[in-house]
Amino acid sequence: MSKLRINVVWFKCTDLRTHDHAALRAAHESALPILHLYVFDPFWHAGRTRICGYPKTGAIRTRFQLEALEDLRQRLATQGHELSVRRDISTARCFEELCEDFEVNDVFAFHEICSEELRIQHQVSQVLRKKGRGSLKLFWGFELYHHDDLSFDPANPRGAFNSYTSFRKRVEERSRVRPSSKEDPVFRSSEASVKWKRSSAALPSVSEAMGSTYDPSADPGDRKDPRAEIQWKGGETAAFARVQEYLWDDDCLGLEYVGATMTMDVAKSCMRDKAMSKLSPWLAHGCISPRRLYEEVKRYEQQRNKTKSTYWITHEFLWRDFVRFGSIHAGTSIFKIGGLHNQHPRWQWSTNQSIFEKWVQGITGFPFIDCFMRELKTTGYCNHMGRETAGWFLVGDLGIDWRMGAEWFESVLIDFEPTANWYNWAYRCLPAAGRDGAHQSITSAPGHQLRGLEILKWGTQHDPDAVYIKRWIPELSHLSGTVAREPWRLGLNDGPSRSRGPSLRPMPSGEFSVSKDRLDAVVAMGFDQRVAAKALYQTGEDPDAAVALLLGDVAGEQFVEDSEDEDLAQAVALSMGLPASDEFVYGVTYPKPILQPVSLMNTEEKEEEARQQQKRRDQQIASSKQRSSRRGSNFNKPHWEESRSQWSAETPTAAMNKSEPSTWTAPPSKSQRRGYCGKDVWPENEKQTAVSTGSGRRWGTQR
Repeated sequence: MSKLRINVVWFKCTDLRTHDHAALRAAHESALPILHLYVFDPFWHAGRTRICGYPKTGAIRTRFQLEALEDLRQRLATQGHELSVRRDISTARCFEELCEDFEVNDVFAFHEICSEELRIQHQVSQVLRKKGRGSLKLFWGFELYHHDDLSFDPANPRGAFNSYTSFRKRVEERSRVRPSSKEDPVFRSSEASVKWKRSSAALPSVSEAMGSTYDPSADPGDRKDPRAEIQWKGGETAAFARVQEYLWDDDCLGLEYVGATMTMDVAKSCMRDKAMSKLSPWLAHGCISPRRLYEEVKRYEQQRNKTKSTYWITHEFLWRDFVRFGSIHAGTSIFKIGGLHNQHPRWQWSTNQSIFEKWVQGITGFPFIDCFMRELKTTGYCNHMGRETAGWFLVGDLGIDWRMGAEWFESVLIDFEPTANWYNWAYRCLPAAGRDGAHQSITSAPGHQLRGLEILKWGTQHDPDAVYIKRWIPELSHLSGTVAREPWRLGLNDGPSRSRGPSLRPMPSGEFSVSKDRLDAVVAMGFDQRVAAKALYQTGEDPDAAVALLLGDVAGEQFVEDSEDEDLAQAVALSMGLPASDEFVYGVTYPKPILQPVSLMNTEEKEEEARQQQKRRDQQIASSKQRSSRRGSNFNKPHWEESRSQWSAETPTAAMNKSEPSTWTAPPSKSQRRGYCGKDVWPENEKQTAVSTGSGRRWGTQR
């Protein structure tokens, strides 16, 4: 009996859509019947990471993928076609069975880039060749720019990946974005649809898909966490709905969008709701193509307004291509301990499981890190700034093998895509291993004192009232904003006694005096003037020793022996606006820092500046919304859909008729970058990245 000759569309977890899909279009241009296939390969869905043994695909992302597959199945069904699903079988074995049941003419799929994906792609090619069947035809479609439209070969780029700016200029000057309509499929009739008897009748559940890696405690189900801004639902339909809501219904792109990489504008906080489009899960799974999304932004500019926000979001798309094509050039280096340039620190990497688990669980004692890590574990998402600072902290402050962090992200992220995750860890986070300590630590190795001061600077700027921190760390909710960000300020009477330090001068019975300049330096930390004066006097007017004393890091036991210790602790609490002691116990209600903390001067002034500028921006947004409601919307969607395919392609940064913002950021004045002890505390990595902030702080897919 002769076998039915067919073409196969091989869907994978990064192309779950029916629009702008070159492989799907090519298959339907053929005269042969078509089988649409997805394989629940246990390697991906029930496998574990190599170093830490985390599920390769955690429960949150698995649920999103199942929803996206169900939506894909329904959208194919409306065109008269079926999605064949195989479960509990390797991809290679699935294609062997496919060749046993059909005469496979060709298999149509998207290109892969990373080593594990390429290995399975190669296995499928071998099966087809061994069975004497057709070839594996591969197409590009995950990226904004088509691979063939680049002016250079990503495998031999000749400097294109030396920096993001180099890549951007090469692409913008010589390439164009193809219209998405060019790759929209024209579906054959239902008569061309192929049913496979081995196909599963239903999609698996989350636990069935994950097999032995499934942990019920790590699966929040389909309920929305009340602290999360949105609840993601997988699929092309949900992706379009989010675009409609964010761009058009709520006008967030023009009014409230900040973007994944905007960290320097004090008036814009990326830690506020609606500051991110949060389209990244749909982009990562291919539920919406970057070209279609780019066209939506261009449509918004024509119908509504061209702003810095529309300009900025297109840069996010371009960065996504940078890490994608850059991974072709980097090869397997993004998975190795030395990273892109085989760089190694002077010290040995740590694999301390206890410390690493505190980072994973969000109990490091540094709220700016912990809030993001808790959000990530709960929802599968945190913004770019949270991912990057958490990565810097793990690498530069804890000295933990960065690949362990990358594996945790791979497991838990709802918007994981291998190049966006691993390239960013190697390109953005690994260099933190080379930064110096803020106060010339006694050892060059990390793991002793906080070095990355961005968690203090950005916390003050982006969350001046600690609203976001308190959302995800409710045990800090009764504290003032300053202390919620830096709870180690409470360590006056119960701080860790790492060392006894020098003897303290006894307090005089009468009046005493200290240097006003030195007193001001300690008061700038947020301490009461009387408290600071006593600490200065007892430490011989050494501001470093005084602040360490007040933070509980040096001679804490001696200090509390003073007869006025209770009054002193109460004064500190009152000066900081703290609650009663039974509401919050430092080191019990919330853990003490796993490293020696530091604080910056003028924190209160900086947070007030951010608070006022963000308040003014809120007022501007409110005024814009009022004007928009009065004039109404003039957008004609049918007209847009008709004319979209006729638009000429453009480069992303043509979104604004201006050059890229200057990549030079003037360094702060000497007084602005001085820490509590009056010494320069701006770490080396801040000096290095300050010149590239305008286009360099990015995580991957747009957020």
